[in-house]
Amino acid sequence: MNKTFGIFLLLIIGLMAMPQSAFSQQTRKFPVNSQLGNLTAVSFPLFVINNQEMQMGPGGQIRGIDNLIILPNAASYVGLIRYQLDIMGNLHRVWILTPDEVKEAENQGQQILR
Repeated sequence: MNKTFGIFLLLIIGLMAMPQSAFSQQTRKFPVNSQLGNLTAVSFPLFVINNQEMQMGPGGQIRGIDNLIILPNAASYVGLIRYQLDIMGNLHRVWILTPDEVKEAENQGQQILR
C-alpha cells in the first residue's frame, strides 16, 4: 500500500512539474510584418519607437509579456518591443517582449531600425 502511494505521489509531482517547464520555453508567434523596436517614451496616443514618433491608431493594442492587453493610457513600459503598423502607418499592435523573444527575433535576423 505504501509503495503504491509513493508511486502515485511521484506521478502527481511529475505531472505538476511538466506544464510549468513546457510553458516557460514557449514564445509567442508574431505576424511576419511585425518589426523589432526600441520603445523609449509613451504619452498616449504618441509612442517614440526607434527615435521616431508614432501614433496609436483606432483599435490599437498593447500586449504585455503575459500576452494580456494593457490599457494604452496605463502603458509606461520602456524597452524592446515588436510592433505592427496599420494600413495608414499608425501603430496597430505593440508587444512587450521577454528576453527569450528578443533573442529569437535577433536569431531571425530582426534588427532595431535607427
